[in-house]
Amino acid sequence: MATDLDFKSRLRKMPKIELHAHLNGSVRLSYLEGLVDKDLIPSQPPPDATPEQYFRFMADVSHLTARPEVLRSVIHKILKDFEEDGVMYLELRSSPKQTEHISKTEYIDIIIECMSRYPGLLVPRYLISVDLSKSAEEMRENADLAVKYTASSTYVSGVDLCGNYLSGASRANCIEVLSHCKAQGLKVACHIAEDTVIADLTADLLRVIQPDRLGHATLIDPSSLDGRYILDNQMLVECCMTSNILCKTVPSYSQHHFKKWWDLGHPALLCTDDSGTFDTNLTDEYHRAVDAFGLSFEDLLSMNRKAVEWIFDETMKERLRKLFTISSIC
Repeated sequence: MATDLDFKSRLRKMPKIELHAHLNGSVRLSYLEGLVDKDLIPSQPPPDATPEQYFRFMADVSHLTARPEVLRSVIHKILKDFEEDGVMYLELRSSPKQTEHISKTEYIDIIIECMSRYPGLLVPRYLISVDLSKSAEEMRENADLAVKYTASSTYVSGVDLCGNYLSGASRANCIEVLSHCKAQGLKVACHIAEDTVIADLTADLLRVIQPDRLGHATLIDPSSLDGRYILDNQMLVECCMTSNILCKTVPSYSQHHFKKWWDLGHPALLCTDDSGTFDTNLTDEYHRAVDAFGLSFEDLLSMNRKAVEWIFDETMKERLRKLFTISSIC
């Protein structure tokens, strides 16, 4: 037991890159205590919750954080949690919210403000999310905001396609808004092939949009036509094991598709997705990968070193290359 604890402590201290983390999914319920009426704080979903229950929970949390004072507080706590878990570079994603308490531009400005004022060593960046379940008008509005802020702020590094796929998605809308972003030179991350519900979008997103990174890609086997396209075009796969297992799109850690990409030497990175919702962190994800696949400390360090080439802030690449070169020597 002591040896295992020592190894997990070493994993926690390992410098890490996190490229797939949702702001509101990273909120732990304890963050909200004292900020909102306790009766409004939702209950943590049970381990056997359905995907619908998880999406509903995250929607409830998103509603509570869409207030300036709450948003500022939870962002600081999220950044601090990631840094304490050894994360050195973080890309946090979220759809800008429009409510009676906050406008979309205020929402974005607060995230940028909190990131710029964060006092730690962690380098945080923001991906503006476009929700595939929303109307064409709202999707285009978020895409336009992503174009505007990526050009004007160091802290906004690209755009993310995400959303509650159970609510459906328009192929035409997804292609139109992401093509607009790509034409403006934005880096694009796409949630893709998470579930059979949106499997028909996969080929178009891959070939028409040609995303820089892929979220989940759960249903894509590397030997398939789509899988070979991903391999040929070196699209990094963001793998979120606990999220996939709890949402029942993958049966177990040992059967997670991360291993297929890893064995082929393809760029794949372990990520948390929604650390608050699923009660996990990167150290736990790494430890589970060690148990499931026999990965070594050096394997995980190498995984992070490779991932540097797929971060969206080009100005940070050289600094991170040096960091992981030093870490490999220590």
